[in-house]
Amino acid sequence: MIKYSCTKSISEEIYYATLIAEDVQQAKQMAIDETNAKWHGNGGRSRDWSVRVLESEVDGPARILDCGYHEA
Repeated sequence: MIKYSCTKSISEEIYYATLIAEDVQQAKQMAIDETNAKWHGNGGRSRDWSVRVLESEVDGPARILDCGYHEA
C-alpha cells in the first residue's frame, strides 16, 4: 500500500485528501468518493485530481486519513 496526497481546485476552493491506497487510480477514486459524500458532488472526475506519493510500503487497508477543503 502507498500513502498519497490528492488535491483538486475548483474556482477558489482547494479540496484535499490524504489516504492509503494500492495505486494512483484507487487513490483518485477514493478522493472523489469521499469528497462527493462530504460536499455533495464536488468530487469531479479522476483527471481533475493531482496525486503525490507521500510514503511507499505503508500497512493497509486502503482508507482515508484526512479530507477537507479551504479557500485559496
